[in-house]
Amino acid sequence: MENVIYSIGVDIGTSTTEIILSKLKLKNIIGASLVQETIIESKEVIYKSPIEFTPLLDTVTIDFEKIKVMVEEAIKQSGVEKNSISTGAVIITGETARKENAREVSEKLSEYLGSFVVATAGPKLEALLAGQGAGASELSKKLNKKVINLDIGGGTTNVAVFNCGSCEETFALDIGGRLIRFDHEGKVIYISERIEFLLKLMNLDIKLGEQISLLELKALCLKLVQCLLEASCLSELTKETKRLFITEEPKVFTADVISFSGGVAEYIGTSIEVTRFEDLAIYKDIGPLLGICISEAFNKYKDKIILPKERIRATVIGAGNHSLTISGSTIAFDKSILPIKNIPIIKPFTAEENINKIFSQGKKQLSLYENTTVAFSLIGPKSPSYKELKVISEEIIKLYKEIDGPIIVILENDFAKALGQIVSLMLKDKRQIICLDKISTKNGDYIDIGLPIGNAIPVVIKTLVYKDVALQSLDSK
Repeated sequence: MENVIYSIGVDIGTSTTEIILSKLKLKNIIGASLVQETIIESKEVIYKSPIEFTPLLDTVTIDFEKIKVMVEEAIKQSGVEKNSISTGAVIITGETARKENAREVSEKLSEYLGSFVVATAGPKLEALLAGQGAGASELSKKLNKKVINLDIGGGTTNVAVFNCGSCEETFALDIGGRLIRFDHEGKVIYISERIEFLLKLMNLDIKLGEQISLLELKALCLKLVQCLLEASCLSELTKETKRLFITEEPKVFTADVISFSGGVAEYIGTSIEVTRFEDLAIYKDIGPLLGICISEAFNKYKDKIILPKERIRATVIGAGNHSLTISGSTIAFDKSILPIKNIPIIKPFTAEENINKIFSQGKKQLSLYENTTVAFSLIGPKSPSYKELKVISEEIIKLYKEIDGPIIVILENDFAKALGQIVSLMLKDKRQIICLDKISTKNGDYIDIGLPIGNAIPVVIKTLVYKDVALQSLDSK
């Protein structure tokens, strides 16, 4: 059996907004355990929208109606019917995520697109999707090496560290190409409050309404690039760089390959020179200059650097092509409550799991989600015995006595159907059950679960709070 589903990705960034539509082909196969399972066989981007400036009503408000028109036009041009879109992601990134109506725009757009489309936010997820869309995840798996992807946009830099295909770490900083903007005469019209401390520290005379010096702009860009070197663990972390982190600081790592994506990456490794303000006239910001300074500062690491084919569109391609996960086929679910969105995930064991302590460990985290439907996540035994399934079921039932809503269990190993059946038999009250497997999560993630596609369930794992190639070498430019 083959199924084709359509996915949309919408990235509303600090500088630009991009939209893509993709065709995902699902296929049923017989797995190693001789059980039929559904996989995503192929992903194809069938439409890319023009890259347009993100529309704003004023400095603090996104223009939702214009965004909606852009999305409507993209769907029309793709030739895909809106009601045929069954998954995807709406991501508001960088400084745009801090606009007063960012959450409202995300929710409205998700609602307009349909009940299966997922609205997501948070720099950690953006870093992951950008790394996947740029091909850094695939490259690290292919090379069996550690790859760091720096996605540098208008307001933020989102960083993901991949090791042999797995994402080990994500973090973000307030470094981007739109932190300072000016008009055609070179007068400053915007300074991000996030870097005001740097201007003071460096004694740079950059003020609103005043003419700006190209030398001072370059000095600022070189400082921001030094911060990127430090964040990439290529230099010691200073207190100035620490202040630019949106998320927690990364653990020390050594990357074998360095990849750049995002709008600023379009200027890395180019022969463009900035010697006058006219050279910055396209965007009237520091983006081109920042990209050139990155080329200079990272030149000593040029043997490690690659530039993905997809740079400015990396995040939106990640959102459209990599946000969807297909659950295993040996699952249990109550269709009447699907689709459901934004369910917080409790994963009580950070190290070795003890099935006899599921209740005691899980209860510690329930206080964070009072009167809220939650999903419980386990790796679980690889081939659990009936006795083990019974113990797990008893512990989960005891835990859910203190939780409103359906019982939702997310397993990494493949035994969801058996567990769901035993939980159902042991329950004394009527309660809806969803038990999914072959899904890896982290504590603090959220889950969206869609309607079944054949005998599988589409799932999106996401991070809503702050807390997957074509390549060319830099030398070839």
